[in-house]
Amino acid sequence: MKGCKVDQRDDQTWVVIELNSIGESKVDDGTLEDSLRRDLDVQDNFPIFIPVISYPKGNRTINIHLMEGYVFVGSGLQDIAYFALERKGYVSQIISTTGRVRSLSVVPNSKVEDLRRKLRELVSMDIQSGAWVRITDGVCRNLEGSVIIVGGDMATVRIRLRSLDLIVTIPAVFLEVLGNPNEDTSMGGLPEIDAVIDEDMLGHG
Repeated sequence: MKGCKVDQRDDQTWVVIELNSIGESKVDDGTLEDSLRRDLDVQDNFPIFIPVISYPKGNRTINIHLMEGYVFVGSGLQDIAYFALERKGYVSQIISTTGRVRSLSVVPNSKVEDLRRKLRELVSMDIQSGAWVRITDGVCRNLEGSVIIVGGDMATVRIRLRSLDLIVTIPAVFLEVLGNPNEDTSMGGLPEIDAVIDEDMLGHG
């Protein structure tokens, strides 16, 4: 498929953070990620994974939780930066090993990717024609488009770039629902997006 790049991201490890009730409330109101970025002093591209998906459906918001009470933050900072979160009001503990010197316990990227996949599987069962989605895996990762047809575990998605129109059929599990607008899914009814190839699409993000 022209216009798509293969995902070749390097694996990383993740620090596991256990939340208290205040932290769980911040997950529900959508403020946890901002709090973590502020308290860790990291930029928007630093990896943080909260195992919950929220998306609009009709006049309500659907929240799907996979692991309540836990959040995953990319490793790579000094250990003290993570342990300092325990002094914040929303963190119960940083999962770590005990001994003469306390050290972080990290999980491999494959475990976090498994959680992402399970979340997508749960959401994919509710994908409808006309939904605006982001492709999360495969050769068209990170491109957005509109679902034209859903059949079984596959979905046909229209992706409109400035220089190219694509209609691709991919596993529904590879789709993240961004919204369910009542927009026209005919060939002329979708907004255009720039065909910009960034580092994340090239697999360096």
